[in-house]
Amino acid sequence: MLLARTNYQRYFYEGNMITERALFKVVGMYCTSCKSIVEKQLKDEKGVIKMDINYMTDSVTVKFNPSLITNEQIKN
Repeated sequence: MLLARTNYQRYFYEGNMITERALFKVVGMYCTSCKSIVEKQLKDEKGVIKMDINYMTDSVTVKFNPSLITNEQIKN
């Protein structure tokens, strides 16, 4: 379960597309299987460009296009 965004950065990405990067704290992610579940959910979301999931630190960093997906949608 993704709980809260803990860090936020806005910057330009290829061309003129504005992207954002957010770090989310995760509770209940204990193994690679849990990581795979989170990864599968996020990769199917339109607007997610890149993600870095680390179950050892209970965190997910997501680079996304804010015009296609919001922080709340990622969190859900």
